[in-house]
Amino acid sequence: MTRVLFVYPNREGYPIIPLGISVLSGVLKSCGHITDLFDITFMAPDKLDHNAREKTGVVKKVDMSGYWGESKPLDINAEFTKKIKTFNPEIIGFSIVENNYGAARELFKTARANSDAVIIAGGIFPTVSPEFFINDDNVDVVCIGEGERALLKLADSVQNGLEIKDISNLIIKLRKTKEIGELTLSGYYDWEPFALQDWDIFDGRHLFKPFMGKVWKTGFFETSRGCPFNCSYCANHTFQKLFKSNGHYHREKPIDYVIREIEYFKNKYSLELIFFNDENWLMMGAERFQKFCGDYQKFINLPFFIQTRADTLLDEKKVETLKNTGCSTIGIGVESGNPDIRKKILNKKTSDETILKAFENCRKYKIRTTAYFMMGLPDETESDIILSAEFAKKIGADSIALSIFAPYHGTELFDLCVERNYIDKSYNENISVNYSSILNMPQLSKTKLEELYYNFNNMIYGA
Repeated sequence: MTRVLFVYPNREGYPIIPLGISVLSGVLKSCGHITDLFDITFMAPDKLDHNAREKTGVVKKVDMSGYWGESKPLDINAEFTKKIKTFNPEIIGFSIVENNYGAARELFKTARANSDAVIIAGGIFPTVSPEFFINDDNVDVVCIGEGERALLKLADSVQNGLEIKDISNLIIKLRKTKEIGELTLSGYYDWEPFALQDWDIFDGRHLFKPFMGKVWKTGFFETSRGCPFNCSYCANHTFQKLFKSNGHYHREKPIDYVIREIEYFKNKYSLELIFFNDENWLMMGAERFQKFCGDYQKFINLPFFIQTRADTLLDEKKVETLKNTGCSTIGIGVESGNPDIRKKILNKKTSDETILKAFENCRKYKIRTTAYFMMGLPDETESDIILSAEFAKKIGADSIALSIFAPYHGTELFDLCVERNYIDKSYNENISVNYSSILNMPQLSKTKLEELYYNFNNMIYGA
């Protein structure tokens, strides 16, 4: 048995059980290893992400103090040191997106100072920008892409006292020689053998989610992985190129596994609401869709939330079936009300007519909708943002999910922003989709963007 300590450097403090860690921990435990978690979510001074959403008015205010507790700022490095000393891990694994890299980087130092464990960094940011981690003397291993098989093999190697080398999907740095191993890639993880997520290592407060003005005990699940599209604000095109030898990037989890997992957690944790993390949930074929709907009604029968593209909602019969199955809300990516920006900047060629029809179909069958919009896009003007608000009115969505554009590494728009000197190539500690832009654009000041951001909801629905 190898002792593996996961680290969730959730700097923005929004409580949620991340699938990356919960799946990896489940796989390790199913094979006899021991896992634990160091999670800074409830050590953060405030729930920055949640507060920003409430401030924009795009979510209904709910008093979460009775569920999440009051914020109690702690000395995070001291708490991490304490956890390392008591758990005594042999592997310390960090799950990193770009937003939490700053917090993770400090915790790397604490981990190295207090443990001889193998320190591994994985997640989206290490996959698209491994150089940040290869060049960090406190990191031993970088995981590229999916980590289920790689982390299990690493844990098995540690358990058996074997030299850590030649593990697919891992870039391994030798501490003594500083030699960096060559990367090889394994096939995609295919959910075999089947392992349940592990929620036991997480604080139970993560299950409480404010939604539609209420608090729900919520579970997050996946029915597929990998988006085949090439939107310029997303890193999927980088993943598609990186893992091209593995075949189709979009893969579907067997419906029997999906239902079995949800049913288990529904019963164990008394869940009230299901969220599906899939980027384009309705991409599935007709036979798979019918099987899901039938099994979900029979075994789960809870309201659920999906995200999908507008062009998957043009079939009224499918939308009606979703409603009858219990679909509560559908999140639909609109991004901008200017079709030229969608097409030329975002590489998203969905027409106004398609978007309007998708929302109309959902409205017809009384499925609540959330329209996803971004602002502060490269070369976007104040007039473009006003056009987005006008289009949002026309759409008639029940709610808006609004974000400020963030130029993440690994995306085409990151390269464009560097090319136009809106940002430089270095990591920016302030990157976020909820507070302010990190772009310096001549046609739209940060002050004006923030003003529009906090007034956007009022522009659509009124004060």
